[in-house]
Amino acid sequence: MELSDRHPIFVGFKLDGSLRRQLDGLSGSESRYVSSEDNTFLRICTRGEHRYVGKLVEERLTTERIEDVRRNVLSIMQRLCPETRLPQTLEIWPCLPDGERTSRTAEGDERDVAEPNAEKNPSKEGFF
Repeated sequence: MELSDRHPIFVGFKLDGSLRRQLDGLSGSESRYVSSEDNTFLRICTRGEHRYVGKLVEERLTTERIEDVRRNVLSIMQRLCPETRLPQTLEIWPCLPDGERTSRTAEGDERDVAEPNAEKNPSKEGFF
């Protein structure tokens, strides 16, 4: 198996209904901290019907950097939702390029499927 550095990595957690409503209700200067379009702070990504919040990292990661990203995600979320209990363990997902989706093989394994004429830019709307 060959390692790849062409897919960004997402570090975050799945939103429950209450947290989703809190983030949807952000306004003013707080709304800039969470976006489905901008990677500056936290990013909203999807996997199927589920929404996740976290950090999209496009460079290679070390174990120390993963811990820094985890602390950063939780720090921003604690600032935005101080009364909410947040998970301390985050999930790590490689992101699919735009136009690619995951399908299952006959053996039940997931594989990438490129859609015709799809751009090869990282998608923030899906994970492997």
